[in-house]
Amino acid sequence: MQNNNKANRLALAVCTAALFGAVAAQAEVKTENTFSGYVKADMLFNSENDATGGLREQALLTLNADEADDEEGDLYMSAWESRLNFTSKSTGTPVGDLKAVIEGDMYSGPSQNVFNLRHAYMQHNNLTIGQTWSTFMDLGALAETADFGGPAARIFTRQPLIRYSVQMGDATLDLAAEKPKNSADPVMPDLVAKYTMKTSFGHLSAGVLAQQLNDDTGVKDDSAMALAARFSGRVNLGGDNVKFAVISGQGLGGYMNFGDVAAYDFSGDSIELSEQTGFKVAYQHVFTDTLRSTLRYAQTSSEIDGKDMGDFSSVHANLIYNPYKPLSYGAEIISATKAKAEGNAQTEDRKLSRLHLFAKLAF
Repeated sequence: MQNNNKANRLALAVCTAALFGAVAAQAEVKTENTFSGYVKADMLFNSENDATGGLREQALLTLNADEADDEEGDLYMSAWESRLNFTSKSTGTPVGDLKAVIEGDMYSGPSQNVFNLRHAYMQHNNLTIGQTWSTFMDLGALAETADFGGPAARIFTRQPLIRYSVQMGDATLDLAAEKPKNSADPVMPDLVAKYTMKTSFGHLSAGVLAQQLNDDTGVKDDSAMALAARFSGRVNLGGDNVKFAVISGQGLGGYMNFGDVAAYDFSGDSIELSEQTGFKVAYQHVFTDTLRSTLRYAQTSSEIDGKDMGDFSSVHANLIYNPYKPLSYGAEIISATKAKAEGNAQTEDRKLSRLHLFAKLAF
């Protein structure tokens, strides 16, 4: 009987210790929830506009229409880019650090009044799963502009992915499998590797994209492997900075300039991959603590099956007044051209000439 009592007391002590241990472990978990975003109002005046019209009018996405002469000189105002973000971070959990992000805006839909899911992803230590910026992008090399669409040479996309990040001192290696962007009948994810290194003057980044493009029309059936690469970075010059990127490769399609040139042509019996090369460079000058300006030039050259698809170029020049960190007022001039070429259906060069004014308050 005495032995049974000792065993019972020992079992009780073990259970109590385990219980207190679990409570203590739970007490060490710290969770921080934040709600943030911004309100942004845009006013645009186009003296010439061969751009998208209607859907996402306020961004330079691509030049894809021949606007009639009597339609030149139009005013556009919106607040669709305004954004909401919810982020939850937990540290000290039994499985490591956790993070969840949900973010959206109204910058979508035929009338742009539909909630647009920008980000919805979770992070578990070095693993990221969900929808967020493509690993092929370099966010640190994006210049500050009023125009949300960006320059003529841009990799700018969010998509579902699985990504693993490895810290290597001052560098990070990202390996990802992402939703196929350009394959009509996908059988494998797009594969991306990115290496980013912090430097004493800013950062440098290199990325490689591999896509398996498959298309089965019922009459034609073919596949092709497309490879592309990017090199980009930021160079700090005192308070100023230069940001740059060079992108080149096959079958970029929707990755480059929102798909203004298709990833491939299937007019023959086999897939003919597009070939694209783009570059962009931006210089930001800081006049004072509250006033700064960015000048950016970008250009993309494209061809499919030896046919020139027309060069696409753009210039952005802005002045931004930032009297208080969350508050910004700005003015930007945008000029863009998509050249007529044998490979596109343009009757003349398409152009955009725009003045963009905005006010933004973050919270």
